[in-house]
Amino acid sequence: MEAPDRLDSQDEPYLPIVTRWLDFSTWLLQTTGGFPKHLRHSLVHRLDSEALEILSLLTDACYRQRKAGLLTAANQSLNRLRVLLELSHRLGGLSHNAHEHSLVATAEFGRMLGGWLRHARGREAGRRSPSTNA
Repeated sequence: MEAPDRLDSQDEPYLPIVTRWLDFSTWLLQTTGGFPKHLRHSLVHRLDSEALEILSLLTDACYRQRKAGLLTAANQSLNRLRVLLELSHRLGGLSHNAHEHSLVATAEFGRMLGGWLRHARGREAGRRSPSTNA
């Protein structure tokens, strides 16, 4: 019996942003496995590492009260990943369609991450400011 690609939404144990990143990371790791050999030891390693780093940061952020630092690091890693994806396309590792897919997916993920980061910063700023209720 084959395992499903992903769980049904009511059974999904992750936040939607983590699920989206798991989906994208799965696609990316499968895609980079088909890159030309001369790109595997440098570019593929960096792409895969950045994608896994983002996944690790998101997972950690799910379980911490102070999330902004982790989410900021994830955003920086996402920006590095976008540059590496562009380079992969220019060097022929990513087809035009795969590059388009990566642009759409990372843009959507970036919006989700930005929203979570703004929310986390707001909550953390609220914790630091003294209470006005006396």
